[in-house]
Amino acid sequence: MNPSSWKSSWTRPMNNARPALAHRLLAVVTAAVVMAGCATTRIVPFTVQSDPLGAHVLYQVQTPVDDNVSTNEWIYLGLTPVDIRREVGKTQLRKADAFVLRVLKEGYLDQQKSWSGKDLLEQVESKGSVFWNPRLVPVNQ
Repeated sequence: MNPSSWKSSWTRPMNNARPALAHRLLAVVTAAVVMAGCATTRIVPFTVQSDPLGAHVLYQVQTPVDDNVSTNEWIYLGLTPVDIRREVGKTQLRKADAFVLRVLKEGYLDQQKSWSGKDLLEQVESKGSVFWNPRLVPVNQ
């Protein structure tokens, strides 16, 4: 076998393999796009301010269980201002009774706000995040 025939036999399979590789790559990209559209979770950005700043922020998902509302544990998100993203299951968004944020600061009354899953998604889609800025009321008022 001379080098020129070796080179042509070497490049020929590669040329034939290119369309197959392109088809495989297209299949992988298509599968990735389809799976991304069928993701089971959604990233929900939360932005919580408070007046005054420095309040503790808690998050809770309330879900229905046998005609009663089951309240899950409170999840601590930090001190205001809070700008955080939470991964929320799409099933949880559909089935939850409420997504609740609570703000606590010593010397002030606790404040709480809740959204249904539908309302939470609508706010994220229209404003880009779930935003809440409670004005804290001193205990003495």
